[in-house]
Amino acid sequence: MSDFLQNPMVKQIAKSLNLPLPIPALLNRNNNAYSKNEWQTKKTAIVTTSDEDTEAQKIIQILKPYINESSLYQENIDAVVISGLAIDNIEMSVEFFTKAQLAVQKLNKNARVVVLSKKGNNAESITIQKSFEGFSRALSKELGKNGTTVNHLVIKDTPAEDVARAILFFISDKSSFITGQVIVLNNNYATAIQSTNQLLSGKTAIVTGAARGIGAATATFLAREGAKVIIVDVPQAEEDAKKLAEEINGDVLLMDITQENAVASIQKHVIDNYGQLDILINNAGITRDKTLAKMSIAQWNSIMQVNLKAAMNLTEAFIAKGFSKNPKIVGLASISGIAGNVGQTNYSASKAGMIAFMNTLFVEKGLMANAVAPGFIETKMTESLPLFVKEGGRRLSTLKQGGQPEDVAELITFLSSSLSDGVAGQVIRVCGGSMIGA
Repeated sequence: MSDFLQNPMVKQIAKSLNLPLPIPALLNRNNNAYSKNEWQTKKTAIVTTSDEDTEAQKIIQILKPYINESSLYQENIDAVVISGLAIDNIEMSVEFFTKAQLAVQKLNKNARVVVLSKKGNNAESITIQKSFEGFSRALSKELGKNGTTVNHLVIKDTPAEDVARAILFFISDKSSFITGQVIVLNNNYATAIQSTNQLLSGKTAIVTGAARGIGAATATFLAREGAKVIIVDVPQAEEDAKKLAEEINGDVLLMDITQENAVASIQKHVIDNYGQLDILINNAGITRDKTLAKMSIAQWNSIMQVNLKAAMNLTEAFIAKGFSKNPKIVGLASISGIAGNVGQTNYSASKAGMIAFMNTLFVEKGLMANAVAPGFIETKMTESLPLFVKEGGRRLSTLKQGGQPEDVAELITFLSSSLSDGVAGQVIRVCGGSMIGA
């Protein structure tokens, strides 16, 4: 699962022969439990474009105890938050441009950039605020060669506490494979930030399809933050599931979630043993790839049942009985659900459906539900792909490389924690800024 272009010898040969290869930067990743060291080791600048940016000032005050605050005028920086919240007209955008230009000239490699905008309240302010989304996506492509990420937070009557939470994730090295994303902060939860140690202490979580790959990484990271994790997977995965459970002090339920009594059995197990469920990760999924002309009804139906219907049934069962007061729900989608993919009409349909289901849970029921859409992730499944397909998946992205299961798991962990209390009904891609579906 290694990327040969990140091999030091290959890099040296390419450089000596002047070969035009897209040598990717080695990404800084931090898969340790959250702590203040996550941010104190980074020099972080927060840039406002107006003295009247009172919203940004509130956010800065909340962030100050966590970050190592630096100035653009003093030293190179590892992270920058650029606020456009006070800009209401085209002329004021010049100040945004000059501050942003100075900021990018000061960035170290593997830096983090977060841009803030808002909804706007008239035609011109709505227009200029929306323009910052295009700015952020373009900047992510310019800076990706250095391993730097750029993400954009749109604030809609969002408490400063919730904005600060999200910023902490996106300036950390737990977000190193997420770039070019626009995330709307639209959930008004507004509680003070508590300690970042053991964010999920006392929480009970279910991860379906958790024995291997992204599911196993997710279960591991949820447990890392203090959650009791129930690993749900098919009986054929018993060995891997039990080994993982032993490693993370988790629980195991071996069953096919599409079977008639599976959902009721899972629900009963949780209520009888844990009282309630705080986190539900709908990760289980399969592929049955064929072009539509050659696809059988069984190949269509198995995908829709496993990838979508089972997740809906399990979620709705706990909504009826078993969820805690403010549960976190995450559905695993895919960029195939956003852009489509040849030979995957069934898979793409199921993943687009998952995105819609998570959004509907927020819009209609007010639940903190979000979809995560991985791009090309280096797994055992992708290892067996033909070389040119694999290379295309790696290089057709801003960061010019594939991601790791841990990259997806870190986003899921964020969305399962109090750090994401302002985020709901969103679909966030973990794709390194993939050009597919961008």
